[in-house]
Amino acid sequence: MLLEEGQHDSPTGRWIEGCLIGLIVANVVAVALETIPYVDAGYHGALVAFERASLVVYFFEYLLRLWSCVEDPRVKVHGRIYGRVAFALQPLMVVDFLAFAPSILGIFFGLDLRVLRIFRLFRLLKLARYSQTLQALLNVLFVERSALLASAILLLAFTCLSGELMYLVEGSVQPKALGTMPGAMYWALTTLTTVGYGDISPVTPLGKLIAGVTMIAGLALFALPIGIIANGFVTGLSRRRFAITWSMLRRQPLFRGFDIETLTELLEVPTASVIREHAQVTVEGKDADEFYLIVDGVAHAEMGSEFWDLGPGDAVGAEALRHLAKYTCTVTAETDLRVMAFPADELRRLCRKYSALRERVETIARKSGQSDTHTDINTLSYDLSEITQRLQYALAAIGNRDATSRTARSDD
Repeated sequence: MLLEEGQHDSPTGRWIEGCLIGLIVANVVAVALETIPYVDAGYHGALVAFERASLVVYFFEYLLRLWSCVEDPRVKVHGRIYGRVAFALQPLMVVDFLAFAPSILGIFFGLDLRVLRIFRLFRLLKLARYSQTLQALLNVLFVERSALLASAILLLAFTCLSGELMYLVEGSVQPKALGTMPGAMYWALTTLTTVGYGDISPVTPLGKLIAGVTMIAGLALFALPIGIIANGFVTGLSRRRFAITWSMLRRQPLFRGFDIETLTELLEVPTASVIREHAQVTVEGKDADEFYLIVDGVAHAEMGSEFWDLGPGDAVGAEALRHLAKYTCTVTAETDLRVMAFPADELRRLCRKYSALRERVETIARKSGQSDTHTDINTLSYDLSEITQRLQYALAAIGNRDATSRTARSDD
């Protein structure tokens, strides 16, 4: 569906996504410009019109997403009504709702526009829908919530401890600044964060010692949640990518029986990636620009009225062996797929070098449902191309030898 984020294979999908992102950024800029008196006075009508037009776009976008969500098998399995309700309660859909609903209520009930600016800034959160990396970061915050809560409790405890100690030591010396626990805790928090406004500072030797310990502890306490988030982010990325090892390559049926030197060369070519559940690996009719080997997971292939399942060891996109070829079937990930992807140019180069690999890829192409006549014609074209290239190399070598002979005779 075109409204689904990340539709980079569709020009229309890319255009819609780009327009929505541009509209979000423009809305945030408009909110900021409204606070400048002379801009608001000169362009108030245009800014209001832009706001109303944006509300219409956000409203219909929300309705279209809600209506078409049942096309997703994960939503459809819950039924059309309950599935839509559950979909509407997802965090990104709640953000989409807050992007337009408060402003519409403000128009009908005359709410203060200054208050509505807070809700209009929620539109900036809609950008999370179009950034896989930002979604991964938000997922890290959710996964590591227990560890982050523990670090926040530790920070709060040390803030109370530092504030209590400073209250006991300096409370009688600076009663206005540190004579209360809230005032001492405010000093502790600004010191722990290393902000140090300078409005409150210790004057006794013991107070300065406590301040020094608080500063050093602040570096460690605030580094702790940063480390948790960074580690979770790296772990999340490693789940999306994995290391292709020599033993993993050797276990693939396509490369069975190859010697170590061949496998070592093959190891440098593919890239590793994880294809998310229900994402399309190949689409029938699209350019066959990559060849995939499934390492882990289950996929579903569809070609016309034929359907079959693919699993570890199976290959997808053998059409990439031929120049300017198209994928002949659509393959969709049923679960998260770990795949090795070979660019089409590199696959053809390896097949020219290793005839056994070429024969196996051609066998996969025939099994994928291509007609024998179609395969034979393309294979013949492939052979002629290779023969032509070899003849060019041979003629070039003969020309070099003739030039060398003429040079030697002229020297004599």
